[in-house]
Amino acid sequence: MPGRLHITSGPPGRLVVAVVRAGRAELRDGPDAYRLAAGQVFLGGRFGSARTARTEDIRLRTVAVPWGLVRAAARQAGPLPAGGTVRFTGLLPLDAARADTWQRTAEFVHSTLLVPEAAASPLVLGESARLLAATALSVFPNNALGCLEGPPRPRDGRDATSDTLRRAIAFIESNAGTDIGLAEIAAAVPVTPRALQYAFARHADTTPLGYLRRVRLAHVHAELRAAEPGDGLTVTAIAARWGFAHAGRFASAYRQAYGTTPSHTFRTRSPAH
Repeated sequence: MPGRLHITSGPPGRLVVAVVRAGRAELRDGPDAYRLAAGQVFLGGRFGSARTARTEDIRLRTVAVPWGLVRAAARQAGPLPAGGTVRFTGLLPLDAARADTWQRTAEFVHSTLLVPEAAASPLVLGESARLLAATALSVFPNNALGCLEGPPRPRDGRDATSDTLRRAIAFIESNAGTDIGLAEIAAAVPVTPRALQYAFARHADTTPLGYLRRVRLAHVHAELRAAEPGDGLTVTAIAARWGFAHAGRFASAYRQAYGTTPSHTFRTRSPAH
């Protein structure tokens, strides 16, 4: 049945992105008006704006992303906009292709978290949330797009030293089992995320997150070899604990690194000492 809602948004603790699954709506957000139908993607609102929505048989699928992760995703490319605040300037995607990008990314995350072991893994949950935050920044109009697409700063090149690489590697190897991403590694060094990326490319021929995955894969390999018969562990559970939620991609990366399958390592693990 038709309905009318009056909403005033509060502090943006979470960024809400919605997809209209069925029905339709007419949404007013401040001075802007939007007509929404099935299949359309939109933001739940902008901080401080008053919204009125008229709905008819509406069904939505919503995703809520912590606002801190949105800011962290913007910082990965450089300094935040003037005032240090990321603001979305419209509720609809920049174009149809980016709307499709959001839907495919959200569906990928949804299917990933249908696996119980993945849904229980803090590393998988953290990586999924960061992916959604970065995707939202690229899909919807906001004042950080210029920072994301802008040229590198000279300081980033100067900071991309072998010492930066050494400190980053030490942090990664000490914290591989915790929910860390590019922003956390860069802050620990400390340099900008872009400088960190330059350092890994220049001195290690990889990326910070590529190196993090390599370290985590080594932990999976060690745990597969050390698992005791009857302890209830599975390859899926061990992989998910270290952030590997996609079985096919994990198996491919494992075979490339160790020349065999995870299940073969698990079946031929070392006997108990």
